[in-house]
Amino acid sequence: MKLSQTDYILRSLAKLGHKRWELFVISRIIHQLDHDIEFVTQQLVRGRDGQRYLTDLYLPQFALHLEVDERHHLNNQEEDRFREMDIIGETGNRVERIKTLDEIQNVQCDADAFVDLVLELKKKKQSENSFIPWDWERRYSSEAVIERGYIDVNDNVTFRLQVDALKCFGFKGKGWQKGAWNIPDGKGDWVWFPRLYPHFIWNNELTSDGLHIFQRATCEKGRKHNESQNEKAKLENKGNVIVFAKAKDALGSNVLRFVGTFRHNLEASNEHAIQFDRVAVREKVRLG
Repeated sequence: MKLSQTDYILRSLAKLGHKRWELFVISRIIHQLDHDIEFVTQQLVRGRDGQRYLTDLYLPQFALHLEVDERHHLNNQEEDRFREMDIIGETGNRVERIKTLDEIQNVQCDADAFVDLVLELKKKKQSENSFIPWDWERRYSSEAVIERGYIDVNDNVTFRLQVDALKCFGFKGKGWQKGAWNIPDGKGDWVWFPRLYPHFIWNNELTSDGLHIFQRATCEKGRKHNESQNEKAKLENKGNVIVFAKAKDALGSNVLRFVGTFRHNLEASNEHAIQFDRVAVREKVRLG
């Protein structure tokens, strides 16, 4: 069954049901935001040391996180400070905090002040013609990307199906199930859909800064494949690889997230691991 925007909102709030203050604050904020502002509850952020954090609310259009500090945070202030620094250092995103230690009226005022901040950020983006509204019906469609003319990591571009990603680069078929596809425009570039976790004969990893992907072999078959891929790259001088990593969205559904354009680093690669280095965060649409 196709998930509606209403389903998404209700399920996102239901995830917070066991945290009373968090549910109160985020519900108040969401009820006041415009419907074209996208939000994610319990957003996953990877720290520099591989640590995984969940921020309470994330607004991708503004690279803005919100943390709701309940009473137990009084004993974790130093840890929270380092966590916030880690998030800012890794993502460049902004982190705001709302403390729930005061009377409920004060918490309401703080939540409303956060809404005012978001609406000001939206107004600023609109004045710069850089605000991209949250269009639920086309959120995972290639149509909006093709109309815009480019795909950018900073726009948090995701697709449900591989064919939708490939349509942005001239694919004419009805479906595609393989893990890679060569773009037929003569440049030698290709599109890759890796699983960035242990799977089959590899353990692929995207570094926390997003700058490198390592295709690590976990068995002899994987090492032979890596060796063959390295040799082929030397002979054919293949171009860049446009990467859509397989991931999970905020509700646990499978998505394909654009993480950048990479280049096979032959000097740093061997049969144990192939290294890909990011060379761009934006890629033009190619319709053939």
